[in-house]
Amino acid sequence: MKRHRIKLKFKTPIHLGYKEGIYNITETIVHSDTLFSGITNCYALLFGKEKTQEFLTKVFEGKFFVSSAFYYIGDEFLFPKPLVNNCYMDYKKNKRIKYVSEKILKKESDQGYILQNALLSKEVRGFIYKIEERPRVTVDRWTSESNIYYTACCRFSENSGLWFYMDVDEEIVDDVFAALRLLGDEGLGGMRTYGYGSFELESWEEDIENLKEVNLLLSLFLPKDDEWKKFVGYQIVERTGYIFSPYERTKKHKVYRMFEEGSVVQGVVQGDIFDDTPKGFEVHKTFKYGRAFLVPYA
Repeated sequence: MKRHRIKLKFKTPIHLGYKEGIYNITETIVHSDTLFSGITNCYALLFGKEKTQEFLTKVFEGKFFVSSAFYYIGDEFLFPKPLVNNCYMDYKKNKRIKYVSEKILKKESDQGYILQNALLSKEVRGFIYKIEERPRVTVDRWTSESNIYYTACCRFSENSGLWFYMDVDEEIVDDVFAALRLLGDEGLGGMRTYGYGSFELESWEEDIENLKEVNLLLSLFLPKDDEWKKFVGYQIVERTGYIFSPYERTKKHKVYRMFEEGSVVQGVVQGDIFDDTPKGFEVHKTFKYGRAFLVPYA
């Protein structure tokens, strides 16, 4: 198993909806369940059902883990702000800050500069991202009446984008990266038919850090059995959305309540992957990814 840090440089804006029927709101990070679904769908497009089932078997065996994707700007990589009450730095009291420089979390810097909702280790001019609204028109097929509505999208600056971790077994690493490159062409998020969400990727290997007594969650998390008892600081978020399949018409996910990125856990948790196959959806199984991606909490 090797760890890869992957940077996504977006060529187009991205739309990440999280409320059904509301298009003028977008998130600005990509959650681990969305990344897992995107990689798996592109894997299926490239290699077919049988080989995708083999990939999923390896995922269940613990040979693939993925974090959520957070901001980077220049050489600053942002982590979710730890959700604990015993603050050791004043920045945790600032509710505006949602993401913190890796250098600050690892105590490689004691400087703090706020840019939008992020705390950086050095002063950076400009912006990480901007939210833009773009008009769309629907036309009634019977009356030909038009209706204008607005969609929100996130546009990253020239020097910024998203990054995430991926732990993957050498046996499947080449196929996974092939699926990732296809995902860059297909696009992440919604409104991909308009060209949204396409990206180029850059990656490199890193050492896997040994976990400590207290660890930081970098993914969404669905607890297995009584694992929820190990969390010492957390927030819960609802996740739903639509199942995209290359083989059948889109259906809706169930609503899941998941531990959010930045939650802090005492010890180690594994998480779970739930069978999320809707009733009447028989072409293949669908799953909700809720495995934990943990890093040491300094």
